[in-house]
Amino acid sequence: MEWARLVRTRRWIGLLAPFILFGFTGPLVTRYQRELFRNLGGGIRVIVPPPSVGQAIDSYVKNVAQIGLLAVVAVAAWAVAIDARPEWAAFLRTRTNSVRRLLVPRCVVSAAAAGACFAAGLVCAWYETAVLIGRPPVGAMLAGACFGVVYLAFVVGVVTLWAGLTRSAVGVAALSLVTLVALPLLAVLPGVEPWLPSTLVGAVTSMTRGAPWTDYLRTAGVALASGVGLAWAGARLIERREL
Repeated sequence: MEWARLVRTRRWIGLLAPFILFGFTGPLVTRYQRELFRNLGGGIRVIVPPPSVGQAIDSYVKNVAQIGLLAVVAVAAWAVAIDARPEWAAFLRTRTNSVRRLLVPRCVVSAAAAGACFAAGLVCAWYETAVLIGRPPVGAMLAGACFGVVYLAFVVGVVTLWAGLTRSAVGVAALSLVTLVALPLLAVLPGVEPWLPSTLVGAVTSMTRGAPWTDYLRTAGVALASGVGLAWAGARLIERREL
């Protein structure tokens, strides 16, 4: 039913579109950035480094870390904020004795759809980079896709926690975005960065430049465990909330 709701409401289009768009345009812009600056620079000389595989993949990652993340948070917020409409919440709660039975499919579908869209966009970026610049390492791309999926599962966990703290779907989305944007700022503290789930965002870029995938196993474990824990906490808060 959750898959049907995602498809019939056309939300999947808004979720998939930014990943596919940036998957194709990121490497394209990286490949022809010299020509673009030359034509649009107004006579100003701009020195840019030669396009590389790492730059092309990084262009995709940076774009989806902004617009793509916004789409994921919006879709997940509207799915898990079951108390946003009191009449709909009353209808759902009277047909089950456990709120977690309502939330688990919504969280799983949201995380799976977000991960699939990220992977699809990465495949597009992989193809464009291979055609225009050079072939990215296969192992790095596969591992990067897995780490990206884990991070997006953590994102859904953050959204679910805020759904337990506020009723409005718009409020859930806004507070989740603030949390996810602020989280990387903790990297300024010594020794914290390897534990931050947000580190997984740039994992695929680092691995295409030679970083070993084992460097991110600890971070992936923290992201997965904390995502599940946050989703569980959000479900408990929603379960205890009165309509």
